[in-house]
Amino acid sequence: MRDGTRSLPQPGDGRAPGFVDASPTMLSRARTLRVPASPVARYATLVFLLAAGLIGTVTFALDRSARNSTWREHSVALAGGAQVGASSFQSLHTSLRIEATQLATSLALQRAIVRHDSVALRRIAAARHARIDIGGRSIGTLPPGQRIVSTASITDGVRRLASLSLAIPLDGRVVALLRRATPLPSHGGFLLTRNGRVLAGGPAGERVVVENGKVSLRGTQFAAQAASLKGTQLALVAVEPMSSIDALSAQYRRLLLLAAAVTLLLVAFAARRIARPLAAIVGDVARLSRQAHTDALTGLANRRELTVRLHDELERAARNETSLSFVVIDVDDFKSINDGHGHQAGDEAIKAVAQLLAESVRETDLAVRLGGEEFVVLLPGARLRNAKATAEKLRLALEELEIRIGNDVTLRLTASLGIAEFPTYATADALFSAADSALYQAKRAGKNRVATATVQRASSTARRKQPAPAPSAS
Repeated sequence: MRDGTRSLPQPGDGRAPGFVDASPTMLSRARTLRVPASPVARYATLVFLLAAGLIGTVTFALDRSARNSTWREHSVALAGGAQVGASSFQSLHTSLRIEATQLATSLALQRAIVRHDSVALRRIAAARHARIDIGGRSIGTLPPGQRIVSTASITDGVRRLASLSLAIPLDGRVVALLRRATPLPSHGGFLLTRNGRVLAGGPAGERVVVENGKVSLRGTQFAAQAASLKGTQLALVAVEPMSSIDALSAQYRRLLLLAAAVTLLLVAFAARRIARPLAAIVGDVARLSRQAHTDALTGLANRRELTVRLHDELERAARNETSLSFVVIDVDDFKSINDGHGHQAGDEAIKAVAQLLAESVRETDLAVRLGGEEFVVLLPGARLRNAKATAEKLRLALEELEIRIGNDVTLRLTASLGIAEFPTYATADALFSAADSALYQAKRAGKNRVATATVQRASSTARRKQPAPAPSAS
């Protein structure tokens, strides 16, 4: 313990931005924590996981893009096929009208009508799958079921003599005809619908609703594009199974997954090489951060951390109108330990004292090694009487502490403690100076005791006029 009043560094001196306070108990636990994996292994795992996430994201994006591209390509093909199929159907209807007109104006049919030759009329109707309406009776029949019909009239220039009707059945045959005449994807086909229900090409009577380019038929999803047939209630729907479209991108997906797997394998081999310098850099940063705020020998907070924490706690106590107690601890006759047993024994004694302090205070308190055999305990919210009781418990614990040096040497030690309280001493320097003065009183009174600063002492003022150099933090 040196004579003279010590001053604390001013706020902001060496304060690390963004530093988070750690309690002594947390510091003690950190010293005993065992991490199962080495830093290199942890960072290698981190590098691998980050790379895996990136590769997985890219793979998913490429696969999705490929599927969307295939979907758009087939949607365009189906839409074009539906339009072409509708045009083919209109051409088929037009051809039917032309055929009906040609047959109605044929010489054979007109001669049979004029002669009322029923045999000839039946032969013509059967040969052309036509129906001839004459004199209130019909000769021949049209195909049954759903159909489109074209009718032509036969006149003598003044009056209507008969009418001729030809029909095309709306069944699978016409759908197959349209499919053969229309370029569609290999697994594509047509549905012929009327008022939203299937007439041909699929399950008859099934309701068909095209939404977002898709349609569902009996649990199977199809890509679909529709085109209306002008002048009718009919629509031609070009469809292709979704499974067929997905299968087209399966080969690309397999190659993509293979490339991703090979890349991950290469990353797994390279991760440890990448992790070594990364772990070294992070370890250096963490070590420098710890060195900036903790004592190298004991792991307690150091003088710099005390400066930061004390000013924060003083501001909090002033704002909340609460108390703050400051305890200075100095091991008695520490020089005799170094002289009698060596500096290594002195270091062991210092570490034993630090461990006792760290394990004896609350998590909200802060145990600090100022340097040498000098320690501080900061007690936020503690009144002077509570701080005195805590200091007395610490003194007794230190008095009972046994420190084994080697196999046959056990050290015992005592300490003197000085206490000062905020708001009796309102600034960091005043608080520190008052606790230091109380510590001197304990030393002069015989050591191994606790002294409190309750009023400003003249001796403290006198000492401040001749300050000694502040002890350096280890």
